[in-house]
Amino acid sequence: MDDIAILLIPVMRVDEYGNEVKTYQEKQVFCKVRSTTLREFYQAAQAGLRPSLVLTMQGADYNGEEVIVWRGNVYGIIRSYWKQADEIELTLEERTIYNGGSDSSSS
Repeated sequence: MDDIAILLIPVMRVDEYGNEVKTYQEKQVFCKVRSTTLREFYQAAQAGLRPSLVLTMQGADYNGEEVIVWRGNVYGIIRSYWKQADEIELTLEERTIYNGGSDSSSS
């Protein structure tokens, strides 16, 4: 694994007004990143998805998170696939802004 990404773990907290607010705990993971293939892209597009990247990481690091940051860009995890017993492949779709505490996209 030759790159680093940040998994975002959702955490609900109560703000000063008593409202529940979604924030995130960050978990740094080692990974390998590649572009999606044309076949992957067009198959996903038929289902209304727009995959951008495929990220491979150690399976023990992944616990069903739905959002990840790589090189400052925010991605939603639209598919997970176990490649081997200890390695998982995540297909990513670019998302809207993550500001270090709240997710402005619909998830």
